[in-house]
Amino acid sequence: MLRKLLYLGFFIGGLLCLTLVYLINTVINRPNFVAPGQLSETDYKEFTATSSDGITIHAIFYAGAPDADTVLLCHGHGVNLNYMDDMVKFLRVAGYNLLMLDFRAHGRSGGKLCSIGVHEWQDVKAVLARARELGYLREDSSIAAYGRSMGAATLINGARELPEISAFILESSFATLRLVAANDAYNTAWLPDTPMSDLVIWLTGIFARIDFAGNRPVEQAKHLADRAVFLIHDELDSRADLKQFEMLKQSMPHAKTWVSPNSWHVCAHKKNPVEFEGKFLDFLFSAGIVGRR
Repeated sequence: MLRKLLYLGFFIGGLLCLTLVYLINTVINRPNFVAPGQLSETDYKEFTATSSDGITIHAIFYAGAPDADTVLLCHGHGVNLNYMDDMVKFLRVAGYNLLMLDFRAHGRSGGKLCSIGVHEWQDVKAVLARARELGYLREDSSIAAYGRSMGAATLINGARELPEISAFILESSFATLRLVAANDAYNTAWLPDTPMSDLVIWLTGIFARIDFAGNRPVEQAKHLADRAVFLIHDELDSRADLKQFEMLKQSMPHAKTWVSPNSWHVCAHKKNPVEFEGKFLDFLFSAGIVGRR
């Protein structure tokens, strides 16, 4: 009996070690799950900013109509700013200035480790400050921010530190990293949700020195109480699932909401482009974010 328990302990320990190696080397250490991609409209200006913790952040700026406000586009985990290209055309037609960035450890930005929304708000803060220094943002310009998945979680987590953003469009945000990690484990490897998930997240945080266990956007949503919010949930999303959407709704009862029909994780625009663009622009207008006048 003791031998069996020892074998079981070695097996679980080995599995835990393999999981940690995978998470650190694939999910956290400069994650890259797609080809680089490219932007279809190339008349942008490139610049870099330095985050408060010393990481060089790559960003671009598209100029909009005279006196237009600005929309910041924040990509998700394991991709880069090029994967926000589908948003560029309709927002430029509407006249908006656009800011896009590669989060730390993504795309052309520096940094080795991705914090999956814990520290990336510092990248946003640095890019906004640098854009103002370069004259891309007027002092009286209003700013809206759109984030997908990790990008949305980043905006919620950093809301208290980003008072310059007056309107938030949040698609497929997770309520807690713990829940989305459990969903991913089940969807990819049929692993049930057990206390082992908590142990893995805690140990990964210890090795990476990032508080992944404390990554709980649902608890930071209170800092959006006085700002305009539009929550988007993709109906078939099994990662940031309906349970988490409902949690975020409860934490932001003033938010406008939309469930995008028949769409997977962060695919609302791809699946329902006309409805998405209409609701997106209507929200910006109602929040006082003005494009072409």
